[in-house]
Amino acid sequence: MYAVGGFGVAVTGLHFASMGLFLYSKIWWWDVMVHALSGLGVAAVLYVYRPQLARGAFAVFVVLPLLVLAIGTWFEVYERLFTDFWVNWARGFYLEDTGIDLVADTAGAVVFSLLLWVRARLWGHPSDRARL
Repeated sequence: MYAVGGFGVAVTGLHFASMGLFLYSKIWWWDVMVHALSGLGVAAVLYVYRPQLARGAFAVFVVLPLLVLAIGTWFEVYERLFTDFWVNWARGFYLEDTGIDLVADTAGAVVFSLLLWVRARLWGHPSDRARL
């Protein structure tokens, strides 16, 4: 649990440092990387608080990424409302950015799901291997 919390703090710090250093506008892939790391972190938090999300392949590879996608969607709504105060993005740019962000969030969750699967296969209890 402490590792998940530390990861969350690190990604949050990375986000705010990136804003301060304007890395989102200087490095084209930076936003994608931060969103993928965030998706991985949100999936980890969901797993820590709801370990039953690893009680089967469907839960790990479908439900967990869809939950992260839903949380990412809410964040994107917030970002749209908040960003309008600071930046006037064109609608097309915003829609493209949102789509890419949601794919990156979900990809991060899928990476976490794969890590859970590998852990169950390599080090898990036999009952864990049977579920995943």
